[in-house]
Amino acid sequence: MEVFAGLVGAILVIPQGITFAYLAGLPPEYGLYCAIFVTLFCSLLGSSSMMSGPNTAVAILIGTAVLPLAGRGSPLYIDFVFLLCLMVGLIQLMFWLARGARIFQYLSPASISGISAGAGFLIIMSSLDSMLDLSTFQTTFFYEKLYVIASDAGNLVNPYSLAIGLTTIASGYLGKRYSPRYFIIIAVTAGYLCGVLVAFVWPQPITELEYLGRMPLEWLPLSIPNINIEYLMISTKLIPYAIAIAFIGLAQSLVIVRELKMETDQDINLDKEVYAQGMANFLAPFFSGFAGAGSFNRTRANQSLGATTPLSGITAAGFVLILITFLGPILTFMPMAAMSGTLFIVGANMIKWRDIKHYAQVRSELIIYFTTFLCIMFFGLAAGVAVAVVLSVSVFMLHISQLELKMESANTGTVLKVKGALFYASVAHLTEKFHRHLDGDLTVDLQYTTHVDQSAVDFFIRESRQMAAQGTKLTLLINDEQRKFLERLGASSELELVSL
Repeated sequence: MEVFAGLVGAILVIPQGITFAYLAGLPPEYGLYCAIFVTLFCSLLGSSSMMSGPNTAVAILIGTAVLPLAGRGSPLYIDFVFLLCLMVGLIQLMFWLARGARIFQYLSPASISGISAGAGFLIIMSSLDSMLDLSTFQTTFFYEKLYVIASDAGNLVNPYSLAIGLTTIASGYLGKRYSPRYFIIIAVTAGYLCGVLVAFVWPQPITELEYLGRMPLEWLPLSIPNINIEYLMISTKLIPYAIAIAFIGLAQSLVIVRELKMETDQDINLDKEVYAQGMANFLAPFFSGFAGAGSFNRTRANQSLGATTPLSGITAAGFVLILITFLGPILTFMPMAAMSGTLFIVGANMIKWRDIKHYAQVRSELIIYFTTFLCIMFFGLAAGVAVAVVLSVSVFMLHISQLELKMESANTGTVLKVKGALFYASVAHLTEKFHRHLDGDLTVDLQYTTHVDQSAVDFFIRESRQMAAQGTKLTLLINDEQRKFLERLGASSELELVSL
């Protein structure tokens, strides 16, 4: 099962590697090297079945960063790409040393589902280019593309590519109904056979079909990145891009890993995944590759085939070499429309309509889901991930800043029970309740308080002084850990403390 999933992953990544190399401003073989070695290193060093390799957002950012420094595809350009990827790998490794994976644990399930759905939408839209043969047609926004296609479909759309793409999609969904594990390979095979039939009946000048073509590949493309003083001086301009690529690549990868962890029983270590991504991107330039990240569509396809270990990624890297080397003549005639039809299916499967119904039960979760999804639709995957992180952390902070407060009367006065985390963000909530207590002595019970910070201690000292001036007393019921904290701050002499 793992080996078969690796084969399907290799078939899917070949056209992606070629396309993403173009986005990064590099010759197509560099995309295949990324597909082989980044995938291989991530799977060898990681702990999940996530498929890594060339990534849309990362490739676009690489091209944006390096293009002002050198001509696209030139030796100097390639040197700067390699240097940028080394920087990305080092930044991610520093992130690993700081155990930064914990940041992404605050991503809510709704945000993860929204990112997955948004990535699926982007995959669907990008698949239309080859499926409709729109390679020379460029637009900025998806709705612009849809409008132009709808208004001038007769002149823009290649009917032969469309027929192959639709055959692939229909075969995939039909195969999914009767063979859920193998529907991807059914779709690819049907699309390939349809392309062969079209090529047999109509000549190439009429169909104008785009094929995968021949890809020369070295088995061990060793390369030494050119690092000298001049390069390093110029590379300071790449630092902001390296930070952005490192963060976005990790964010996307860890979102995928989090989703795998929730949906499968894999024993996944997030810190190990960060280390694997950092090492893979650092080593990629030494094997003529560029930086990559986790792949939503290939991981989803991998998961649908039942793969649960890194072995699928290891075999996928090997199959890319084998397919290009030994099956080159056959793959040469693989229609890009068939590959795009397969990607369309994978992207559509990433949009889970049941998630909308599920998150509709909680308004905050639904807002996070749709906001993340819409940001990805209109502003791209990088913006969507950033918004998802901000929204998730904001909702988390809002929830933990709300205290559960309960007033009770006692012989000694009034008892205020505080449940939750008592810190700078929640002190305001406590203040409102505190100032409404009955006249007389007040005892604050902190046995259910999970955390107390210095701003809360300052608040209690201030209130204790004001109450003492009015002839009343404030008493805190605390545990041993809280007592040690108060003593360390020197507050034990200012407050009346009673250990629980």
